[in-house]
Amino acid sequence: MPTVPYHIQSRPAEKKIDMRITGTFTPEDYQNFIRDYHKITSSIDASAFTLEVDCREMNLLRVHEIEKLKSAFVGYQETGFEKVVFIISESQTIMRIQLASAAREAGLIEHEIVTR
Repeated sequence: MPTVPYHIQSRPAEKKIDMRITGTFTPEDYQNFIRDYHKITSSIDASAFTLEVDCREMNLLRVHEIEKLKSAFVGYQETGFEKVVFIISESQTIMRIQLASAAREAGLIEHEIVTR
């Protein structure tokens, strides 16, 4: 059975949603991600939560995948998180550019890209 390229977990005591993205999404993965994201975020007051997205194992995105990333970022903005933090490694310079560009184009205001 193939592994899912994402993991989403709510940590209510910490006021945080942890998300880990690995590899590349298939169209089915993307649909499942949206479903799981809405299931978890519908039960919280997102304005009091930080969404922390670990992108250290995420593959670089091709042009058609960037549009889906922007769509997800629009969703993060609409959910109303207090802040969205993207975690990358020092070697992911192109990933930093892709994330920053997609966040800007999606209107994701309260975000930060950090290196760990």
